Amino acid sequence: MYRAIKIAGLLGLLATSAHSADMAVQSEPAVVANPGGFYLGTLSSLTFLDDTGFATAGASVSTDYDLGFYSALRAGYSFGTYGFVSPRLELEVGYGTADVNEHTIGGVNAGNASFGEARAIQGYVNGYLDIETSTAFTPYFGGGVGAMNLELHRQGVTGIAMDDDDTKFAYHLDAGVGIKLDTISFFRDSSLFANTTFDIGYRYTAADDFDFTGTDGVTSSTDFSSHAVTMGFRRQF
Repeated sequence: MYRAIKIAGLLGLLATSAHSADMAVQSEPAVVANPGGFYLGTLSSLTFLDDTGFATAGASVSTDYDLGFYSALRAGYSFGTYGFVSPRLELEVGYGTADVNEHTIGGVNAGNASFGEARAIQGYVNGYLDIETSTAFTPYFGGGVGAMNLELHRQGVTGIAMDDDDTKFAYHLDAGVGIKLDTISFFRDSSLFANTTFDIGYRYTAADDFDFTGTDGVTSSTDFSSHAVTMGFRRQF
């Protein structure tokens, strides 16, 4: 009889432990399919500009830039999950800048005497595909088309040789991963991160044939291209 009571008690203890374990597992929120909806967000990047160029006083000038920065606001709509992808469309408006590192004039480096910056106001219509993985991590890829106003602002060496701007068609290609913050235990208990995704990725941006007129009246053209590490938040409603 005593042995039977001990066995019954042991079985009861095991059943209680199993039930507790089931409750612990169930307390972790499941990552559900994206239901879709509007979202607002931000985007920032560390930008590596390729060289631009212009002509002045019969010489060609090539400009190398320091690390640049870009910040943007975005608003979009996610169409929800279709199979394993979630398409979305968004509008983006941003501003970027990078200081001149060095001008090279006719093949001669101007060094620390170089000054000026490049400024860019950009606006795009973007399209993306989010790849659903049923985890906190959602890879994405896509891009956008729009317009860029590029300004070569007060660039020169001994004096200002270029201070002009032009607007052209621009595009960008993106790839990265979104992290759903409300599925991660550190952020889950805060309503601030509800339905919020942190994006980190890579962006290539390009625009061609900007026309500029130098302070001496000489007209020339240049292309724009850049590579960037992007980071941003978007919250879906």
